[in-house]
Amino acid sequence: MDGGRDAGAPIARAIERAGGEVRTGVGVDRLVMEGSRVAGVVAGGETIGARHVVVATSISPAQELLRPHVGDHPWFTPMLALPSTPSVTLQMELDGPVTDVDRTTFGPGTPLACFAEQSRTTFRHAPGRLSVILSPPERFLEMDPADVLATVCAEGRRVGLDLEGHVTGHRLVPLPRDFHSLEPGHLAFRPGQETPVPGLALAGDYTRQRFVATMEGAVISGRKAAAAVQSGLAASAGG
Repeated sequence: MDGGRDAGAPIARAIERAGGEVRTGVGVDRLVMEGSRVAGVVAGGETIGARHVVVATSISPAQELLRPHVGDHPWFTPMLALPSTPSVTLQMELDGPVTDVDRTTFGPGTPLACFAEQSRTTFRHAPGRLSVILSPPERFLEMDPADVLATVCAEGRRVGLDLEGHVTGHRLVPLPRDFHSLEPGHLAFRPGQETPVPGLALAGDYTRQRFVATMEGAVISGRKAAAAVQSGLAASAGG
């Protein structure tokens, strides 16, 4: 994903210049607690100490990491009860672009909630690349990928997509618990980035900021989490 590298590589280099390390492909197993404070993480079997830990994930992994350590803390009770919703995306390689420009388009009245040609921008190595977000996701979570492809090809004709005979590869990405629920009443469940647990901050589109379930919201939450960490460091230095 060229777009991801273009945005992520300079950030990684800046972290490394400041003496930090960026590890990819390593999952966090659990948090490390020292009394009531978070003092690091265990990742790939290795304990990594830290004065501050930012849990920067979507809602479901955050709940899984936090529940064993703060499950009985009243501040976290709403956040740990915040429901999640699934998402299903079909990614297709094609023998050429399927739309005139790379942009996101909605497919009202079809299972194609939105779709985007990406071969001229993000996936420039591909002759054609279409990503489709499907709705309702529950319908497609357990469906065979070949059947999903057939459905998308058939329904795509209704929104002007000529897909049959042009697909060279495809993959289905079902995520049973991807976004926080946007149903009425759940706004109050969203936590702030600064927590009452020393050494712990939260980031993610589910945390409290003015956007919901978006990359923009995730970025804003990261900035707010960084501010919380800086505030905590300043308080520690002052104490």
